[in-house]
Amino acid sequence: MTSKKYSKDNKRAVIICGPTASGKSALGLAVSERFKGSIIGADSRQIYKKLDIGTAKPSAADMSEVPHYMIDIVDVTEEFSAARFAELAKVYLEQILDLGRIPVVVGGAGLYLEALTAGIVEAPPKDDEVRNELERRLGEEGSERLHEELRRIDPDSADDISPNDPVRIVRALEIFELTGETPSLIRKAGRYSVPDAEFLWIGIDLPREKLYERINARVDVMVGSGLVEEVRKLVDDGMGEALRKKKIVGYTEILDAFEGKHSIPVAVNLIKQHTRNYAKRQLTWFRNRLSPYWVNPFESGFHGKVFELIDDYLKRT
Repeated sequence: MTSKKYSKDNKRAVIICGPTASGKSALGLAVSERFKGSIIGADSRQIYKKLDIGTAKPSAADMSEVPHYMIDIVDVTEEFSAARFAELAKVYLEQILDLGRIPVVVGGAGLYLEALTAGIVEAPPKDDEVRNELERRLGEEGSERLHEELRRIDPDSADDISPNDPVRIVRALEIFELTGETPSLIRKAGRYSVPDAEFLWIGIDLPREKLYERINARVDVMVGSGLVEEVRKLVDDGMGEALRKKKIVGYTEILDAFEGKHSIPVAVNLIKQHTRNYAKRQLTWFRNRLSPYWVNPFESGFHGKVFELIDDYLKRT
C-alpha cells in the first residue's frame, strides 16, 4: 500500500489523540515514517523546557528521525495558553504543508487540539489576583458549587463545561469577572483563525485495565529514569515555585514529598493514581466533544488498519 505523492493543494493533516500512555507518540512516529510526515506536539506539558522525564518527551533519537515541533518551546516560568498554542502550531502546520509533508499532530491536550482546528475564545489573559480568589473558593466550596454559579451567570457555558472540570469552570468565571461579559457571548463575537486544512482524527482507545497497566508501568520507568532528581534540579535552579503553579502531575507530588507532606513511595503511588484520573478525564473530553476514528492498539493488524485509513484519506478526491 503506497500513498500518492502529496500535493501542496491537497491540504490534509492527521491528528492522533487519546489519553496519556496510550501509545500516541509511537503511532505518530510510525505514521510519520510511513507517510513522510512531521510531528506537531499537542501536549500541554511537553512544551516546557527541562521537564523531560515527567512529561515522557520523545527521545533525541526519535526527534532526529522525524521532525518534531512544539516541544521545549517555553520556560516553566512563562505563561502559555491554548490560544498561544494554536497560533504557533498553525504556523508550523502551514510550513509543513508547504514542504509537501504531512502534518501529524500528536497529543492528548484536547483544548489545544480544539483551539488549533476550530478556534478559541478571544479572552483576556489570566489575572493572578482573580484566579487565586477563585481557586481559594474552589478549594473551600468545591467545583459543583462554582458550576452552579456559572450556570446562573452563563447557562450556555455551564452546559458546555462539566461540573467535574474545575479548570474550565474557574477560567469561565475569571473571564466574566475580568470583562463583565459571559464567555458564551465572547465566543460569538470572534475566534482565532484556523489553518486552511482538513483534519483526520484518529483516537487511541484501549481497554481500561490495559491503559492503567501502561500508566503504572510508565510511572515506574520515570522514577527509575531519575524523575525525583529532575524535580530536585528544578528546585535547586529556583523553579520550584513556578513549577508548583503549573500543577503538573508527576511534579506536584514530588514537590509535596520534598516539603514533608508524604514520602517518595507515597508520591509515586499518588502520581499513578492522579495520572489514571487524568487519563479518564481525557477520554471523557474526547468522547463528549469530538468524533475521532477510534482504534485499539491491541487489535490484530493495528498499524495496517491505521495506515489504510490514512492512505484512503490522503487519496480521497
